[in-house]
Amino acid sequence: MNTHKTYRPSLTERTKWTLTVESIAAVIMCLFLFTGLDKLYNYKQFRDALSKSPVLGNVAGLVAWSLPVAEIFIATALFIPTMRKTGFKATILLLAVFTIYLSYMMAFAPKLPCMCAGLLESLSWKSHIIFNAVMIVLAIIGIVASGKSSSVGSRAPPS
Repeated sequence: MNTHKTYRPSLTERTKWTLTVESIAAVIMCLFLFTGLDKLYNYKQFRDALSKSPVLGNVAGLVAWSLPVAEIFIATALFIPTMRKTGFKATILLLAVFTIYLSYMMAFAPKLPCMCAGLLESLSWKSHIIFNAVMIVLAIIGIVASGKSSSVGSRAPPS
């Protein structure tokens, strides 16, 4: 006879949404911190690769600094709870622009080198587009979940 009951804490709806938001934010933060810091660390190679682009060649120096700085700022926004929705929106914008750029490059200059970091370096350009689409979907889910985590069980009007 087992009279000992096991304790199983249940997650509230709000907690589930909060965990979803924080998990997605953590994944995107890691992505942007890693790629942003890698681009700054390998600045010369990144700038040189950008200078070979028919689209970005004339502004390679500017993009080589501003892109990693933007990635680090977005990661920082995702880290700060009050800035998280803005971080998700900036993620969508940056990845959408990058996806358009990749699509253009696939159509008109498919032989250009990729200056991605880590595992992303092994992806084809088509795989990069799929990866970006997945990250965009995650950011959209992050925005939706942000609203749910703050409004579930709350009497306050949605922000």
